[in-house]
Amino acid sequence: MTSSPAPIPVILNPAARRGAVRKRIAPLREAFAVEGIETSVVESRSLRHAAELAAGFAAQGTPTVASLGGDGLVRAVASGLVGTESALGIIPGGRGNDFTGKLGIPKDIAAAAAIVSSGRDRTIDVLDLDGHICVGNVSLGLDSAVLGYADSARRINGHWVYLYGVARAVMRPARIRLELTIDGELTEFHGLSAGFANSGRYGGGLRLSPEAELDDGLIDVVLFKDAPVPRLAVELLWFLSGHHRRHPHIEFARARQVHIAAPENADPIELFADGDAVAHTPATLTIRPAALKVRVASIPSPSR
Repeated sequence: MTSSPAPIPVILNPAARRGAVRKRIAPLREAFAVEGIETSVVESRSLRHAAELAAGFAAQGTPTVASLGGDGLVRAVASGLVGTESALGIIPGGRGNDFTGKLGIPKDIAAAAAIVSSGRDRTIDVLDLDGHICVGNVSLGLDSAVLGYADSARRINGHWVYLYGVARAVMRPARIRLELTIDGELTEFHGLSAGFANSGRYGGGLRLSPEAELDDGLIDVVLFKDAPVPRLAVELLWFLSGHHRRHPHIEFARARQVHIAAPENADPIELFADGDAVAHTPATLTIRPAALKVRVASIPSPSR
């Protein structure tokens, strides 16, 4: 007699999106039931608790541990699974869902559940910011203002909420000064924002880096230099929409390690990982190649 597959634990934050994520639990159970899979819904108290829960399941040898939420929860669950044999399954439940978009995982619950149930495991890189795991991107500078405006816009979804945040933020942009040591080479930067990409997608589908790949063992460095506000607004919005050519105020580089510091006697600058503030300068960002297994569709999706 063939035994039934073990239940797949699904970690969620019940308070996410003001409790709206709870509405996805029943459809999720139904979707997995169609696939012949039982689920065990596990509520987390915080992102740190979600990471601890995921690590506990991995220590028990659980083959797949899923998250139901946005990129922040994905990052938390991933941090508990890094370096283990357990695969990360993702049921999108946030506003942006950028990491799932990069992986080709649809927002539809039934379609995402089918991938978790019967997809294949893909091994990808992660970013490590002084011990903070990040699956998508690390950023600082303009992003702090952009995210503040985006979070306040309750009626706008997808990349439009981030474009709204960008448009508001560039009207009164704050400049930053950084000392970046990129693979051992010191670079002094004065501008608006610095981004360090693994996936290259953020802000609900906007593209931070045109060539970022999840399994190339490299960090894509994107630096937004200073410019007059009208020109900056047009250039930045055009760039983030995916048009990456002929932008004299945007520089690219690739690296395996970046040390990020403010100049001596300057105030620390907040660092964001997948949209959440997690650290301050100075900090060191490294790439951890082939560190995480993620469940994706059996038939590979075109690179996004």
